[in-house]
Amino acid sequence: MGQSLFMTYPPSGPPQPGPQAPYPPPPPMPGDHGPGSPYGSNTEKTNGLAIAALVTGLIPCVSLVGLVLGIISLSQISKKGGKGRGLAIAGIALACLWIVLSIVAFALRGGGSSDDGAAPKPTATKPKEVDAQKMKLGDCINDNSGATTSTATEAPVEVESVKIVPCAGPHDGEVTAVFKLKGFVMPPEARLQQLASTGCKLRTQARINRDPAARGIASSYYYPTADSWKSGDRTVTCVAVAATDGKKLTRPLHR
Repeated sequence: MGQSLFMTYPPSGPPQPGPQAPYPPPPPMPGDHGPGSPYGSNTEKTNGLAIAALVTGLIPCVSLVGLVLGIISLSQISKKGGKGRGLAIAGIALACLWIVLSIVAFALRGGGSSDDGAAPKPTATKPKEVDAQKMKLGDCINDNSGATTSTATEAPVEVESVKIVPCAGPHDGEVTAVFKLKGFVMPPEARLQQLASTGCKLRTQARINRDPAARGIASSYYYPTADSWKSGDRTVTCVAVAATDGKKLTRPLHR
């Protein structure tokens, strides 16, 4: 019978080292803010110009600056990212609103003028010609017939119509009183003038005397003619005129 043989192996040597672990990553360089960095990324920052656009858009006098800043911030956000798009849009909207309101206000003021702060120029009013019998208290008139400048020694002048003009400009006279004579039969011319003169002095002299320029103001009057008396006219119209012949009044009398 054959012998069995046992095969022996030499003892194993010291254990071989296993695969080595990878080297740790190098520390981040200064200013290199990677993912998870407490400093965040550009996409997390609010654009400063967007904030400025909103603030300036709230102020009317600098709203145009807000419009420009809003447009620039939108461009930066589109290229570099970041927050503040809504702020920029709000600033642009507010700026546009103020600009529109300014244009409307300017238009309502009549376009303004080159002389800001200057007093508005008076607008000339076209004279209105009326029947001499229809003059009213407070009317300022121009009478081309010369009746308001005639003296007591001159013959009376018949007047059919006068022109109503602004009291703030040159005018021949201002109606200070209107009253009616009594009676059916027309008095003689001299008596008629006396009644008109006396009636006007009683009704207007006190007011004329209160005016600062009383020395330069006289009283005149219109009274009915023979033809108008027959038609029922009994009206006497008292008129304040300049005391100097050929001179005009330039303002209304003081009340």
